[in-house]
Amino acid sequence: MRNIPELSIPQVLRSCGFLAAIGEEVLPQIARTAAIERYSRGDLIFPEGAQCRGMYIVGKGAVKIYKIGPDGREHVIHVAEPGDCFGEAALFLGQGYPAYASAVKDSVLVLLRKAPLLELLEREPELCFKLLGSMSMWTHRLVTKLELLTLRDASSRLASYLLSKAEPVSGRVTLNIPKQTLAAQLDVASETLSRMLNRFEAQAMIEVNGRQIAITDRRSLQELADME
Repeated sequence: MRNIPELSIPQVLRSCGFLAAIGEEVLPQIARTAAIERYSRGDLIFPEGAQCRGMYIVGKGAVKIYKIGPDGREHVIHVAEPGDCFGEAALFLGQGYPAYASAVKDSVLVLLRKAPLLELLEREPELCFKLLGSMSMWTHRLVTKLELLTLRDASSRLASYLLSKAEPVSGRVTLNIPKQTLAAQLDVASETLSRMLNRFEAQAMIEVNGRQIAITDRRSLQELADME
């Protein structure tokens, strides 16, 4: 595993959208339930059905959440990137993990351990309400992602993805995950993704340079993203 810069647990907690409504004064309590784990690219974090150890937050790297079909093919449900969490459903439902999780690249994760986190929530009822607020915001985000996958065609999904990842000022997008993984996340074949990127570039909406993509016509890309 290549060297990855050190991260502090509070730093990762602050970056997590799932915990957005949690106050700064509560973070130290949550941090005491956490541990840092490191995984190399391709490492399995947990298989489907495994006993829940807790919920994870990505500090560095990327993790794919996926199912394996009867034909043995992987179906990527979600790719968790820095600030994203996964495994929270198993934590609060008291069940095993509902899908597989593996590292797309060398990754640093924060594990909020199940037993101490649930004990903390039992002791601090006010924290439960704050966490419910964060969960509501997180659910809205996931519903938006579901709409992206089910109501829009492939070009619209790609346009929305690029806009969501673009830096505010420069409009540049850095693909931090392999194109094959991105294709699976957008529910298209790798060849289809390559064709769409070529078409977007031919239409002067983007410029592609390896993993760097510059958005050159945000308005047209937004119009495409808005189409259903």
